Amino acid sequence: MITLKFLAAWLKITGAAVVALVLEIVLIRSWWLFLLVMVPTLLVFAGLSAAMWREWRSTRHGDSAYSYSYVRYEED
Repeated sequence: MITLKFLAAWLKITGAAVVALVLEIVLIRSWWLFLLVMVPTLLVFAGLSAAMWREWRSTRHGDSAYSYSYVRYEED
């Protein structure tokens, strides 16, 4: 069950990142300004993805009480 919750949350974040990148491509015409905006967007996406994956992996191994409690609370 935790894998499906992780996948759903990650897909939402991925969708938001894709929408942000499409808006950046459409609205920003300057190449350097586009890079200046795109790099932080991709870094935030990569950071959130890594944090979510680390939390998912910890939960799968039983190391993360916070997410496990949250998921258990949702199932009850």
